Amino acid sequence: MIGTLRTQSLRRKLVMVALITTGLTLLTSNLAFISLEYYLARQDVERKLTILGEVIANRATAALTFGDFDLLKTNLNTLKADTSVQRGCIYADPQTLAAGYRSQDSAPECPRQLHSLQANRQSTFSQFFPILLDDTPIGTLYIEISQQDLIHRIQQFLIFSGIILAAASILSLLLASRLQEVVARPMRELSDTLRNIMLRKDYSIRASKENNDELGDLVDLFNSLLRTVEEENASLKTSEERFRKLTALSPVGIFQVDPKQHLQYVNQRWRDIHGVQDDLPGMQEWFARIHPDDISAVQHAWNRLICEQESIALELRLLRRDQSPLWIHMLASALHDRNGELLGYLGAISDISELKAAQIQMETLAFYDPLTGLANRRLFRNRLEKSVKSVLRSGSSMALMFLDMDQFKRVNDTLGHDAGDILLKEVAHRLSNTVRENDTVSRIGGDEFTILLTDVHHTSDVLVVAEKLLHAMAKPIRIKGQDIVTTVSIGITMTPEDSTDANTLMKNADLAMYRAKELGRNNFQFFSEDMNHSILEHLSLEKEINEAIARQQFSLVFQPKISLFDFGITGVETLIRWQHPEKGMITPDRFIPVAEETGQILEIGSWVLEQSCRQISSLIRSNVLPEHAKVAVNLSARQFTDPHLLQRIRSVLEITNIPPHCLELEITESTLMEDVESAIQIMQEIKKTGVAIAIDDFGTGYSSLAYIKRFPIDVLKVDRSFVMDIPEDKNDMAITAAVIAMAHKLSMTVVAEGVETQEQLQFLRQNNCDEGQGYLFSRPLSLGQLHQFLSENERLKDNNDITL
Repeated sequence: MIGTLRTQSLRRKLVMVALITTGLTLLTSNLAFISLEYYLARQDVERKLTILGEVIANRATAALTFGDFDLLKTNLNTLKADTSVQRGCIYADPQTLAAGYRSQDSAPECPRQLHSLQANRQSTFSQFFPILLDDTPIGTLYIEISQQDLIHRIQQFLIFSGIILAAASILSLLLASRLQEVVARPMRELSDTLRNIMLRKDYSIRASKENNDELGDLVDLFNSLLRTVEEENASLKTSEERFRKLTALSPVGIFQVDPKQHLQYVNQRWRDIHGVQDDLPGMQEWFARIHPDDISAVQHAWNRLICEQESIALELRLLRRDQSPLWIHMLASALHDRNGELLGYLGAISDISELKAAQIQMETLAFYDPLTGLANRRLFRNRLEKSVKSVLRSGSSMALMFLDMDQFKRVNDTLGHDAGDILLKEVAHRLSNTVRENDTVSRIGGDEFTILLTDVHHTSDVLVVAEKLLHAMAKPIRIKGQDIVTTVSIGITMTPEDSTDANTLMKNADLAMYRAKELGRNNFQFFSEDMNHSILEHLSLEKEINEAIARQQFSLVFQPKISLFDFGITGVETLIRWQHPEKGMITPDRFIPVAEETGQILEIGSWVLEQSCRQISSLIRSNVLPEHAKVAVNLSARQFTDPHLLQRIRSVLEITNIPPHCLELEITESTLMEDVESAIQIMQEIKKTGVAIAIDDFGTGYSSLAYIKRFPIDVLKVDRSFVMDIPEDKNDMAITAAVIAMAHKLSMTVVAEGVETQEQLQFLRQNNCDEGQGYLFSRPLSLGQLHQFLSENERLKDNNDITL
């Protein structure tokens, strides 16, 4: 029944519910009334039976006592007055029939014996009455009444109830029809309105409200929902129009891919980058345009995006129609709806060809020797440090060779610099051809070369390579019509046998090379224990550093940083000095590496950080320094990886009461490149404190724009090695200009170190360098000297007398 009701229309449901409810209610009521009527009728019959029996029994006492059977008969005949009485019987003791009565011939006769009547008694309405004489039973009266009156009475009641039930059903049907019209019509109108909205896609249509009842409330809610949908639809259209305008005008190529990996949408910039103006290419056609060297990485990244919803961020090359490469940076991620269902993939591409060209040019100038094409000192140092780490991880061995040409100065002086250049090129060529491709040959300056031999299994392998090098160098080189024979002295050190520190390895190889020269040149020598005096000096220095910390022998000096636009003071860089009681002034480049290696740098660095902030904070509060001035403090590699660094920074900011924006932490490029991902995370945490971050000695490490642009850097400091040879060295000028332009593109402030001449200052200002520091402006100053310098600078600035 319930299943059938669920499939019916609302109109039929209302009618059926009304009829069923009315019918069940009336049926239940009639059953109750019939039961009550039956109960009351039966009570009447039993009451009448009792009264008749008691009256006749009392009258029959005297007649039964005297044996007057005619009188008994007469008493029983009084039952004729009630047509419902079927028969009456009087029995005298011992239970024999004394008189009898039956209403008609069809009525049963009274049996002769009372026990027969008792045994065969069938009538529901019958009763035995004792006939008493002075409370002593002398006989029994039996009266039996027919059920026909009761049945007739119940039948009449049933007919009346049926008429009422039928009338009520008809009335319920009429009321239900009216009710379904009242309820169903507004619902039907609401449904028609909704269907009209769906067909016309017009959310401005509203349903009409006729009543202020629950259906009226439903119409209000429906109209309110329509208003919300209309507003959101309008907002969505506005957002979509805005998005399309933004994508159309965007300098970034935007594309959308559906879940089946078909290009759905691209903006005009995407078409321009790909040179596509007509139909969108398929994914296979798109991938076919990727450079063969990049396709594997792109497919791997794309598969991870599809399978694991991992976002893409990579650099790749596309092939133009003329097969020339086009560098792009691509970002892509999965797109989901609010329920988490995949809608497709959204991505963006940027043309970074110019940045890549600048990066390649900068890397070539910064990390390769322009004369020989070999790695220069910076690149060699980076590879040496990486090789040492690889050795420690793999448990293998590595050899470092330090080569110095014998009598190169004589050739250069007698035949000229051009002949010397030819000689250096040939030597570089022979060195490169003698070693394996995975080994590194570097020219670190003048006539000095280094070679990294990786994956060395035995010392004898290094010995063989050294002999091959000497043999290759011994062959004559023809220059300007002359055969020049040149030789080299080679110093060799092994890791991890001799050391696992890059600085120590360089010193070891250098000592071994001088040992080879002392023994007659044109030979090679391995580093030995008799050269280990530098290590003893190292241990002595470590002990003296501990004493210097305990006796407070360290002091701070500050070198001002100057704006190259208006020559105003922008801040200072803190430098540490050690005044040894016996050895005098010890420069940081002597003791800082030792402290870094031993871990003493943590205590020294913490002291420098707190004292710098404390002293400069006092100058800022007293308005000697501008409120926006910054104090730059160097962080060593050991400090940068210290797990308590952030806690220490926050503590110093609180103790010294220096504004966070007035503190700038300088980190060397090589420190950041040791573990790029970890460095990014540490810098992001530092940035949350409000402290600025600067890259120090930029250009002396080996990094790429792919990493530099990910670092949260505020300031980039151009290393003094690039500035010092300006304007004599055109390569350094090109590198410096490229670094300044790149940093500005990445929204960084550029500070040039080691500015000492007017020519250097003029070049930096012409290339829009932001700030500078060096002896041209000021030497490092004590706190008192700094106070005097700042006051003098402010006076000159007020009088417009600043000249450099």
